[in-house]
Amino acid sequence: MSPRPARRRRRAARWAAAGLALLALACALPVAAIEGGCAVAPDPTLQGRAGGGSRFGIAADGYKRAAGDSYLTFPEWDIVHAYADLAGVTRSASESAFDYWAATTGFWTSLCGATRAAGRTGDVTAGQKVTNYVIGLSFTAEMLIQGAYERTVGALTAWWRGPEPTEEDRFNARLLADYAVFLRQTPWYRYPFDAELSRLWRDVPFTPSLRAVERRGALSLQYGVKWAYAQGIAWLAGMDPAGLTIRSVVAGLDAADAAADPRITRLGPVPAGDGGPAALIETPRYRAFTEILRGLGARGRTVLEIAGNDRILTTVLLPPGRTVALAGAEPLFAMPIQSEPGWQRVGYDTAVEQLVEQIRAVEAAGGRFEHAYDY
Repeated sequence: MSPRPARRRRRAARWAAAGLALLALACALPVAAIEGGCAVAPDPTLQGRAGGGSRFGIAADGYKRAAGDSYLTFPEWDIVHAYADLAGVTRSASESAFDYWAATTGFWTSLCGATRAAGRTGDVTAGQKVTNYVIGLSFTAEMLIQGAYERTVGALTAWWRGPEPTEEDRFNARLLADYAVFLRQTPWYRYPFDAELSRLWRDVPFTPSLRAVERRGALSLQYGVKWAYAQGIAWLAGMDPAGLTIRSVVAGLDAADAAADPRITRLGPVPAGDGGPAALIETPRYRAFTEILRGLGARGRTVLEIAGNDRILTTVLLPPGRTVALAGAEPLFAMPIQSEPGWQRVGYDTAVEQLVEQIRAVEAAGGRFEHAYDY
């Protein structure tokens, strides 16, 4: 028997091992950079706040969440914002006009800042950190591969097409806009990529052209891979599902407030420190939580504590050249918004009791209160 097949197999095994080693190194480098360059020692002035539980005497079980996780959830939302930017850019131009590299570096920059802010509290969960690294590496791979393709082949077919989008372009612009809205309240892996792909081939009229053929092939590969990857992530997430509700203490809240918003469940009265009435409530998390906060502020209520914590990360959107001074808030970062040139997303370490006032102040200044990042 010729020794050549055996040598080929050994050579293939060595190349495979080298490739896996390089992949492992590429994954380890950003994690090591964050852990080594962005971690900080806990701030002793915050330890009582983070570890002592509720100042209203509410039992930690089912209520208290890690203070640092509010900051560490921002990188997840940075991905949501990136997809919203991609949808906005695609709607006015094409996928090739999006800055994929800026989206990638924005994630890791935000994770570094979030790690510093969370580390100062001394109260973070390992699960949230692991989640950030998993989604960050996945997002990086997706952005770099998609960016390399869209900036070359995609840009060429978009130029060949001219200013008039194809039906495939319109389909993807609609899908991206829908996906961006979907991500505000629901994990990405629950998006029906398989149903959307079926709709592309079943319902979207096909007019032969270079761009139409290229888009159908590229979108089929892109969303097919995402659907397959989503199945694995959904399985893993099912082993440790995230809680979908959060509890807060609100001053002055009564039965009429809960009746005005069916998403609010009033759990009972809480003795406020100043002797005034307050109540413990349970609400949905994510985007719905921010909407509920806005409604509470409109009815003149003040949030006193969220999940046993008195500070929270918030982001606001400010138009070109606009700044706003916010009481009880320390600015942490500012990032440009690709889909709205000149606008900035500014992150604040905000006192919970100033939340509803922050919403009013930002919107009175011509900005938009974007999100309160629950724990």
